[in-house]
Amino acid sequence: MATTQLNARVPEDLAEQVRAAAARAGMSIGDYVSDVLAADQAAASGSPALREARAQMHALAAYKKWKTTGESEEGAMDMSEVFGT
Repeated sequence: MATTQLNARVPEDLAEQVRAAAARAGMSIGDYVSDVLAADQAAASGSPALREARAQMHALAAYKKWKTTGESEEGAMDMSEVFGT
């Protein structure tokens, strides 16, 4: 399979977590990140339960990132608007 290089800037604490997880798995960082991305993409086209779990994971990550900005919640969507529940 042909491969290509992707570059991304991530917070240092996330980089450390990824390095540690790759080391625990006995993998290179590139192989670990590739596996994580492949699993995410498989979940994106998987069963409804997998797609929902993926959406919740991404929503939680986005929420945590957003909360660190200190922005107001005024006018923000609630989870029922996001997920249509």
